[in-house]
Amino acid sequence: MNERAPLEEIDLERRVAPRQKRSQARIQNIVDATKSLLERGQLDITTSSVAQEADVPVSSVYRYFPNIYSIHRTILEEFQDDTDKIVEGILADPDYQDWRPSVSGMLRGLRQLIQDTPAYGAVLRLTMTTLELRAVKDDWNRKISEVFASRWRQGLDNFKDGDPDIVARMAVEIYTSAEVIAFEKRLSPEQADAYFDEAMTALERYLAPYLD
Repeated sequence: MNERAPLEEIDLERRVAPRQKRSQARIQNIVDATKSLLERGQLDITTSSVAQEADVPVSSVYRYFPNIYSIHRTILEEFQDDTDKIVEGILADPDYQDWRPSVSGMLRGLRQLIQDTPAYGAVLRLTMTTLELRAVKDDWNRKISEVFASRWRQGLDNFKDGDPDIVARMAVEIYTSAEVIAFEKRLSPEQADAYFDEAMTALERYLAPYLD
């Protein structure tokens, strides 16, 4: 059961895992099973349903994860790591020195990442509605915003006439909100493409006064 009192604090930390390859494989099996449930759109995923999908006893799930939220957090952290690699790669690429191709490259790279791993989109959507995960998303948004804000404080990307911290945070929030909408429309590729294109347009128009 994952029910709790409204003010109960939920532990999102994964339990310390043994370093044996067998234990690591079990953890990955549990995470992959959760991804499969997320990708199939199953609602109300529980530790019991994860155990069934992974073909392991529920006790095995609890050995490594205190609750379902900690598994979701693990998936979200995987998404964050993959996202950071895309952002860092484009910022370091000399072919993406102009801000428009840079933003476009990042967004298209992130969208492809979610298309390749739909569980990332599902868990991102959960951060919008799940109190336990919202703080994790907010912390991540602050960190990725700081990547851009730190550049703009130095005058990079021709930044001007704005607060770098606020502009960076707003840009990240626009992206994450748009990505959730596009994910929800994934069964209708034309609609998903339309929402993505509108998000690109909105973000470019928002950033243009500060970066042109």
